[in-house]
Amino acid sequence: MVKNILIAILVLQSNLTFAADFPRVDVDLKIYDDTVEAKNVDFDKNPANSQDKSWVKLKLSHRVDVDQYMRNYASTPFQHSYSSEETKYFQQQFGIRWVLIDSANTKDLKDLLQIYSWFNVSAFGAQADRDAWLLVQHADLDLPFQRQVLTVLETLYPSGETSPSNYAYLSDRVASSFNDPSQRKPQRYGTQGSCTGPGTWEPLPVEDPTNLDVRRKSVGLEPEVDYIKRFKDICH
Repeated sequence: MVKNILIAILVLQSNLTFAADFPRVDVDLKIYDDTVEAKNVDFDKNPANSQDKSWVKLKLSHRVDVDQYMRNYASTPFQHSYSSEETKYFQQQFGIRWVLIDSANTKDLKDLLQIYSWFNVSAFGAQADRDAWLLVQHADLDLPFQRQVLTVLETLYPSGETSPSNYAYLSDRVASSFNDPSQRKPQRYGTQGSCTGPGTWEPLPVEDPTNLDVRRKSVGLEPEVDYIKRFKDICH
C-alpha cells in the first residue's frame, strides 16, 4: 500500500505546475523539512531494539512528535498571512509531505504490532497507549488497519488496558471514514467533524443524538457542547 501511495505522490508532484514562484513558502517548507529530518536523525541515535519496551516507547513518542509537528505546521498559511495563491501552493506541496508522514507512521506501527498485540497500560504505561492510539487515529489511508485495531481496543478498554476515550475516538474515526466518505456511517460519540467557519466546528452525523452525552459520559468524555467550544481558537 505504501509503495503505491508513494508512486501516486511522485506522479502528482511531477504534474504540478505553477505560474509563479513563492519564495517565502519555499522557505517555510524547507524549515519544515529540515526540522523533521533533525528529529529523525536525533531519534536514530537510539539503537533500534523492538524487543526493548523502553525503545518501543521512545519510538512511539518520536512518531507522535513528528505527527504533531506536521499537523501544527499545517496552519502556517494562517499564521504567516499567506495570499490565496501562496496558500494553494503550500497546501499542494504540504499535502505530499502529509501523506508521506502518515504512511510512514502507519508502517512503523504495523511493524511493532507484529510483535505486540497492543501497548497495554499495565505493560507500557498510559503514555505509550495514547501515543499508539494517536497514530492509528491518523491512519486514515488504511481503514482496514483502523478497524483491526478498533476490535483490539474494544476488548481492552473495559479492563483499563487502554483509555476508554481512545476506543471512542477511534470508533468515530472508523465510522467517519475520512479517506473514503462512501463508507461513512453515523458516529456514536460525536468526536469527529470539521470547521464550518472561523471559530465554529460541527460534528459529522451522530446516531441517536438524544443520548449522545450519555454515551460520551460512559467513556469519560465531556458533554458535546463543551467539546465543541474547544474549537473556538482552532478553526480559522
